[in-house]
Amino acid sequence: MIGTRAEWQKYRIALMAMLLAGACFLTYYFHVVLEAGTVFTHSFYIPIILASFWWGRKGLVVAVFLAALLILSHLFLRSDVMTANDYFRAALFVVVAFAVGLLSDRRKRAESRVEHLNAVLRAIRNINHLIAVERDRDRLLKGACENLIETRGYYNAWIVLLDGSGNFVASAEAGLGKYFAPMVEQMKHGELTNCARRALAHSDVVVTEDPFLTCSDCPLAKMYGGRGAMSVRLERNGKLYGLVSTSIPAEFTTDDEERSLFKEVAGDIALALHVMEQDEEHKWATEALKESENRYRDLFNSASDAILIRDLEGNILEVNQAASELTGYTVDELVKTNIRQFLTAESFEIAMKKQRRQLEGEATSQRYELEMVRKDGTRAVIEAMISVINENEQPVAIQATVRDVTEERKMRDSTRFYLHQVTIAQEEERKRIARELHDDTAQELVALSRRLDKLSATSTKLSRRDSTLLEEAQQDVDRILEGVRRFSRDLRPSILDDLGLLPALEWLASELTKQFDIAIATAVVGTERRFSPEAELVMFRIAQEALRNTCRHAQASRASVAMEYGEDKTIIRVSDNGKGFELPERLSDLASLGKLGLAGMEERARLLGGTLSLQSAPGKGTTVTIEVPI
Repeated sequence: MIGTRAEWQKYRIALMAMLLAGACFLTYYFHVVLEAGTVFTHSFYIPIILASFWWGRKGLVVAVFLAALLILSHLFLRSDVMTANDYFRAALFVVVAFAVGLLSDRRKRAESRVEHLNAVLRAIRNINHLIAVERDRDRLLKGACENLIETRGYYNAWIVLLDGSGNFVASAEAGLGKYFAPMVEQMKHGELTNCARRALAHSDVVVTEDPFLTCSDCPLAKMYGGRGAMSVRLERNGKLYGLVSTSIPAEFTTDDEERSLFKEVAGDIALALHVMEQDEEHKWATEALKESENRYRDLFNSASDAILIRDLEGNILEVNQAASELTGYTVDELVKTNIRQFLTAESFEIAMKKQRRQLEGEATSQRYELEMVRKDGTRAVIEAMISVINENEQPVAIQATVRDVTEERKMRDSTRFYLHQVTIAQEEERKRIARELHDDTAQELVALSRRLDKLSATSTKLSRRDSTLLEEAQQDVDRILEGVRRFSRDLRPSILDDLGLLPALEWLASELTKQFDIAIATAVVGTERRFSPEAELVMFRIAQEALRNTCRHAQASRASVAMEYGEDKTIIRVSDNGKGFELPERLSDLASLGKLGLAGMEERARLLGGTLSLQSAPGKGTTVTIEVPI
């Protein structure tokens, strides 16, 4: 068997030498031995066609040799029988050799192109296989370059990766060896070659027909003598990863199919880099999620507050140790139960109602109190705060954070009772003072006013000056009497007891408008209802204090009082357009800042289990909102 290409070439040369020797022998035989004037030349076409077929147009040498043999044999051996036909046959040798050689060269070019394209296709297949199994970026790039040259599709190949700012990230090469190092150093300093800049600026393949002559700034130019180069950027989904460049036979640089296959190779490499990037991001996200879950698990298990995760029906899915200690049940026992097992019936309904309102997107108070029954039968007051757990944008569970506030509730109730008693005592004292002012002081002033009237009417001998002083004294008494009556009403307005909170607020707005010349508007939302006398009194006092602050300190020209009757709460909102003030970080700091009126309003709101909130800023007015759960 003939093995290598070199051995096969030696065999061809030996066979051709034998055929040419045979042609020489036939020429001698016909001219000398047979003494014939014509040589039988049909056999000459065998070496002519074989030489042209094997070596293309280089095979013309054999045709020229045989043509010269035919002509020279007549000149030296049988010059007496030389004919024009011999010249024709000699010329025909050359024509046949040229035609066959031309066809052979075209066939070889076609075979070379097909072989090259097949090599590129094998490279694509190998790269795709590499992409499927390789998850290391550097090994992928190196393997891709090696596959491009191992299949003999390209002379050399190199890849460079860049970040979003165009800075060097990584590189790989095959077929260049130590000659690639200067290129890497150049790119690390941000100096890209001409072909690299062109490739990054265009989406299509950039062809350099002769880099040796046109790329003077490229350290690899001397490696491309007589060869072409193709470069294309690595891009996927609008993100640029870098570029890939190869060296190929110069005749293939203009081949559209060649460029298309090379771009496909670049696309596959870019896809692999994109997948790796996504895998890395997914891996990072998974690790971050795992770490977050571990931290959450540690916090979940070590939290001092009880945490219960339950489904929307109240079935417990998971609890921490604090929940076990709070309820008296073990963790395993709790996971198998529904929250109705340890909540009172009323508290269970409250919890489910809060859940429904939160799922409907309604704003609800973050914390609410429930009553529970422990495993040993003892009762406790707990404060709960819930949040919705969503999956695929759908609510699937509830996380409840719960803590025992039994002692706090007792203390708060005791404090509230004490404040309630103090408030009652204050109001009783106000009522007593108001009654004394009305029944005693006001009556004495009325009597004094009437005596002054009588004196003024009966005294005709008073001088003008004395008459004037008497009239002024009478006016002073009337003014003092009006002030005492107003003070008596403010201490305990009878309209509050007789008609209720809303009419009392409307009366208060009207009185203050007259007294301070400030336009005070009233508004009502919802259906009016009456509350307990104590509750109405506390809410009236809060609104009264807020309006008096507006009239005395806010320098406002307008104010408003709004009452909002909700389903399970009542809101009073007092607003003004006054000068406003800088709010403290906490409402508890109001007293230390000297704003005792506001601090007292907050205390009164807490007596009803409600809250007081403030909105204010210098030059932007003030809004006081009281929200009471009644």
